[in-house]
Amino acid sequence: FQLTFAIITPALITGAFAERMKFSAMVVFTVLWSIIVYSPMAHMVWGQGGFLNASGSLPCLDFAGGTVVHVTSGVSALVTAIYLGKRIGYPKIPMPPHSVVLSFVGACMLWVGWFGFNVMSAQLIEAVSGLVAVNSLMAMVGGTLTALVLGRNDPGFIHNGPLAGLVAVCAGSDLMHPLGALATGAIAGALFVWMFMVTQNKWKIDDVLGVWPLHGLCGAWGGIA
Repeated sequence: FQLTFAIITPALITGAFAERMKFSAMVVFTVLWSIIVYSPMAHMVWGQGGFLNASGSLPCLDFAGGTVVHVTSGVSALVTAIYLGKRIGYPKIPMPPHSVVLSFVGACMLWVGWFGFNVMSAQLIEAVSGLVAVNSLMAMVGGTLTALVLGRNDPGFIHNGPLAGLVAVCAGSDLMHPLGALATGAIAGALFVWMFMVTQNKWKIDDVLGVWPLHGLCGAWGGIA
């Protein structure tokens, strides 16, 4: 189960630098990043005796990877997008999504899969908590509502708003009250829409799928919440 976390985390980063890195380079990047960044962070937060472990010198509660998976990938995505620069023609040439329908289908798969992602972070069947599932659902609803309103019905925001809520609830999904999870998700949805617009329009950073605002910022917010 932990290996699936290790696989998906560098995969998240690729959404920020789409069309700007050869496959061979991406393979090397994934291996090195997993060793240099992900593994030490996973040990610090989840490993016995880790510096950021719940019982460590600087406790960091992270039930389902809000910090280990999302903050690390989001910040790395921002750095990588800045380092590689913009896609050729961006932003002068319009680059709309290939298919809004496929984007929605992919988002639906993530919405469903996230319940396995969060709930089974308990590691054992006996330790599975219904509260984690309820909190995941509530956070997803909160993120959907705020992204729907603030995103002005933009399909991209509607698809990613639920994900913003789910990212934010990862860290404390086993501890939050459902209403707290709803509020956390709602704020995450708003943060995502705001920071996505800032990153793209003000900072002029070509983060294609909004990995930094979705995973980095919302993950950090969830850790604080």
